[in-house]
Amino acid sequence: MVAPIPLPNVPVLDVAIVGAGLCGLALARTLNTRGLNIQLFEARERLGGRILSAHCDTSQQMLDLGPTWFWSETEPRISALLGELGIPSQAQYDPGDALWLTDPNRQPERRSEPGGVHVGARCITGGAARLIQALAATLPPNGIHLGRAVTGLRDQGAYMELQTSNGSPIRARQVVLALPPRLIHEHLQFTPPLPSAVWEALTNAPTWMAAQAKSVTTFKQAFWRAAGHSGNAFVRHAQAVLAEVFDCSDSGSATHGGALGGFVALNAAQRESFQRGLPLLIDSQLAQLFGPQAQDGQLFLQDWARERWTCSTRDRASPPEAPFSDPLLRQPLWQGRLFLGGSETAAHGVGHMEGALESADRIAHAICRTHARGHSALAHTPPPTAPEEAQVTRSTALGMFAASVLELRGMAPERYRLHLIRLLSSQQSEWLTQRALLAVADQVYSESLARLDHLLPALDTPNAAVTHGRHALTTTLLAAFEGWNKGLLDAALSFNATSCALSNFPLEHQPDADTLHAITLDLAAAWREFALELNTRLLVAASET
Repeated sequence: MVAPIPLPNVPVLDVAIVGAGLCGLALARTLNTRGLNIQLFEARERLGGRILSAHCDTSQQMLDLGPTWFWSETEPRISALLGELGIPSQAQYDPGDALWLTDPNRQPERRSEPGGVHVGARCITGGAARLIQALAATLPPNGIHLGRAVTGLRDQGAYMELQTSNGSPIRARQVVLALPPRLIHEHLQFTPPLPSAVWEALTNAPTWMAAQAKSVTTFKQAFWRAAGHSGNAFVRHAQAVLAEVFDCSDSGSATHGGALGGFVALNAAQRESFQRGLPLLIDSQLAQLFGPQAQDGQLFLQDWARERWTCSTRDRASPPEAPFSDPLLRQPLWQGRLFLGGSETAAHGVGHMEGALESADRIAHAICRTHARGHSALAHTPPPTAPEEAQVTRSTALGMFAASVLELRGMAPERYRLHLIRLLSSQQSEWLTQRALLAVADQVYSESLARLDHLLPALDTPNAAVTHGRHALTTTLLAAFEGWNKGLLDAALSFNATSCALSNFPLEHQPDADTLHAITLDLAAAWREFALELNTRLLVAASET
């Protein structure tokens, strides 16, 4: 193909980012600081994607109708970003008993939940939308385009052309689709078509929260706390309207009001049928759980299944599925010029806000290394180096990396326990060991790569041999992980064997040979992906110097 020459009056962007959720905005912020010419395109008339905060005029509270929680012990990126932007957070309120309602004709049972239901969860004070607003404020105002859906992408050789729902086509050297994979599959056309395996992976990746509805009811006071309730409730009977309820009071509100959030138990079709009566049904169930005072609230209801730019047709028609990570969705496409982003593509934190940031970080590394090679005039700022690391020798840097890996390995068993408890507390019951192990492995690899970035200047990468595409320091750095997969699995199995919480899950308490084989293969795949990325970062650092 002969590359067409762009018309003089049609500029070619360095990067076009499609989707102004957390991933798209975080990525845009990073690329903007690197001096790249970027533009952000969003189909909605607002920023944030699934992050949505509403304001209650009565109680002056900000209410999260989308993602709410993050876990600082296992999700370092969002914790660090909030600190960097000066945005406070608060612990999820958990003290007190939890209510369990298993019979619609009886009163709920009060149960004590040692350690709390949400196991160290935190919320962004004043609503998660504060993070979106802070990220958007770092970008040029003319770099964000709302109400402009991208419908197609065509490879034109020297650039890619994005077709949109309105306006002229956009031309960019690189494109990031920071969207749920199923929306990409449903709404975008590609010329040439994407590889069949990638196309299938897009439609097989569930969109987290897509078919769910979330309610938040506000009150003048958090009256349930005085009665010894945490605000947590689980409803497990056929007539349930809210499957799970929790305290989501905004401590940043000057009125000190209270709020109870909940996930609607009815599926999308049922919610459509009961649309008019749903507020009354929610009000009635809250009253059954917490008494007559719970009937005096103001309801905010967000049905994500009715959001075209969140929920795909397949998501709406399928039962809720836990998110999973497919490495195919993390591979650059079209000779490294097209990237798939969003929380569903993350290696760590898939489906969470942490996953959106992990995805943004992965793509930022790939794009910056490409521009550093192909556009030397562009400023490329390496990751900041701590003062104590600025003048260290290669030998010392290797030792520092090995020490950090040793520390991460030591933390892994406790992180496994935390991930497992989180899965159990969210009432999930399948593949618990496998998912918790992969979460720990991906977190360790993610933090190890971040540590490597800080040490790259001291590693003196250009003065080391490269043989058949493998940097000489790769083997030395990876040596710190020797025996890692087996040790992690052994520690997990040891914990499982003594865990009372897993005693009702035979395949988790004592996994059979097939389960262990599947876990081993998944851990090996995660290791290969990490090792390749580590080697790539060494090679790029060597070529940039």
